[in-house]
Amino acid sequence: MREITVTIDDGGMHPAVNAAIQKCIDSENVNRVSIMATGSNFAEASMMAMMNGVRVAAHLDCCQGPFLLKGSDFPESFSVWLKSADSLADSVQKEWSAQIEMILSTGGVVTALDSHRHLHNLPALQKVIISVAKEYGIRTVRSAVLPDKLMRFPAGLKLNSLGCELKTNLESEGLVTTDRMLGFGRAGKINRKYLSKFTSLCSDGTTEIVMHPATENVWSSGQPGELELITSEWFGDWCRGKR
Repeated sequence: MREITVTIDDGGMHPAVNAAIQKCIDSENVNRVSIMATGSNFAEASMMAMMNGVRVAAHLDCCQGPFLLKGSDFPESFSVWLKSADSLADSVQKEWSAQIEMILSTGGVVTALDSHRHLHNLPALQKVIISVAKEYGIRTVRSAVLPDKLMRFPAGLKLNSLGCELKTNLESEGLVTTDRMLGFGRAGKINRKYLSKFTSLCSDGTTEIVMHPATENVWSSGQPGELELITSEWFGDWCRGKR
């Protein structure tokens, strides 16, 4: 079995991201848009996905903001989260539930969950994401099982270890996740050379490719290049196993 899901993260973060989302949807090379309810343009991104029949995920945020619940005070650094996730878990659950509600308020149907900077892979927040998924009847959750873990050593090794643990926990709870996630090692800078390294690996099982295209540089100089890649004939053929 070969199944590839192409997800665009950060939907609603910036007008340039939304403009790229529309171009990618028009190319028919995108399966899912992950909406960031803390983004100022999230409603537009949600409507764009729904009107074009593209699945919607919630890109849950607890490190960038602005947050929905008053008084929320979350650290930005992943390293700080490693130390403080346990004490913040209850607040995170409330904030993430509020973000899902915001997306639902646009009329969207949330079919998957993930998080900004992969926070939900932390042990304390694994319990939160599973609880939230069950509460809202969402069956699919991203797990950071990383074939490219060595490309951001040692952060990749740590995140991959957490992602493997999360995958096991999700499956034990009857939830769905992919065998692997591509994009971590080249976030915002994915190109043909990077994807080609994993052609053989992706020929078996399920893969999620996490992309961050934009029509201009929002946080990475490679985002316009990702847009060009996604909308190319080569990318469509690669995802369908024709290359």
